[in-house]
Amino acid sequence: MKGEIIIEINGLTKRYGEVTALDSVSFSVEEGEIFGLLGPNGAGKTTLMEILCGLRRFDEGRVTVRGFDLMKDAYKIRSLIGFCTQETLLYDLLSVRENFAFSASLYSLDHKKFKERVEFSTKVLGVEEFLNRRVQQLSGGMKRRANLAAAIIHDPPIVILDEPTVGFDPAIKREFWDLIKNLKGTDKTVLLSTHDMYEADEVCDRVAIMEKGKIAALDKPRVLKETIGGVASIRVRVKANQTKQALAVLKEYNGTQREDDEIQIVAKDPWKTMTEVSNKLASKGILTEKIEIVEPTLEDVFIKLSGRKLSGDSQ
Repeated sequence: MKGEIIIEINGLTKRYGEVTALDSVSFSVEEGEIFGLLGPNGAGKTTLMEILCGLRRFDEGRVTVRGFDLMKDAYKIRSLIGFCTQETLLYDLLSVRENFAFSASLYSLDHKKFKERVEFSTKVLGVEEFLNRRVQQLSGGMKRRANLAAAIIHDPPIVILDEPTVGFDPAIKREFWDLIKNLKGTDKTVLLSTHDMYEADEVCDRVAIMEKGKIAALDKPRVLKETIGGVASIRVRVKANQTKQALAVLKEYNGTQREDDEIQIVAKDPWKTMTEVSNKLASKGILTEKIEIVEPTLEDVFIKLSGRKLSGDSQ
C-alpha cells in the first residue's frame, strides 16, 4: 500500500579509514514512490546503495527493509531488491533471453514465472525487439534496458538504480526516464541515485540531496526549489550596442549584466515584471532579441546548500 514505509535508515555511518563516506544518514522511503539520491561523485550515494543490497558492511546505524533488519535478515532482504549497477552485468556471447534465463536460475524461478517475467520485460521495458540478439550486438541503450530487466527478473518490490543514464544522450535519457516511471506504474518502489539535476527533477517524487556523506535537504523537488532555490529571474538579451542603454532603462528593477551579456532581473512576480520590462524597452526603441523567465533549479538548491555547483565536481 502506498504511503507505508518500505525502507527505513537511521544514523547510517560508514568509514573508510579516516574518510567518513556516510555520516549518520537517516531517511525513509515510502512504498510505491521514486526516491532520488542527488549529489556529486563522492557524496556517498553508491556506498549507501551497496549497503542496502548487502554488498558492503556499515559501522553504525540501523537499516530495515519491509521490517527486516539488514544485520539480522540480509538474506531475506536480498530477494526483495533488484540492483541495477552502472556497469552492464550481462554475458556478451549470450542472447538477451539467455541472460534472463541465467539470472532467473539464480532465484530458482520456474518456467511459468520466467515466461511471465519475460513478457513483463517486453511490455514495460521494451526489450522485445532484441530479445533473441546477442548482447555484444546491442547498442548502449539496449544493453542498459536489458541489464535492468535482468536485475529485476525475480520480480522484486524494490528497484535500486545507480546512476542508470550516465553517458546517454538526451533523447535516450528521456526514454529511460519513461522506463523508470513505467516501473512505478507496476507498483515498484524505485531508489535512484544521480548527479543529474534534471533527471532528479523529472523522475523523482522526493529527493534527498547528498553532500559529503550527509543529507543536506530532503523533500519533493518542487518544494526544495521553492523553499531553498530562491525566486525566479527574468533574462533579457538586447542588441550588443544597446546593453548599457537597456541597463539604464531597467535601473529600477536592479538588473545586472551576466557574463553572456544577458541582463538578469530577480522578480517575485516574474510574469508581470516581464511584461513591464518588455514594454519599457520597446518604448525606448531598444530591440529585445530574447526575454524569458528562468525558474530556480535543483542546481540552485545545491549551490545554496554547499556553495558550489552540482555539475563538474571531482571524484
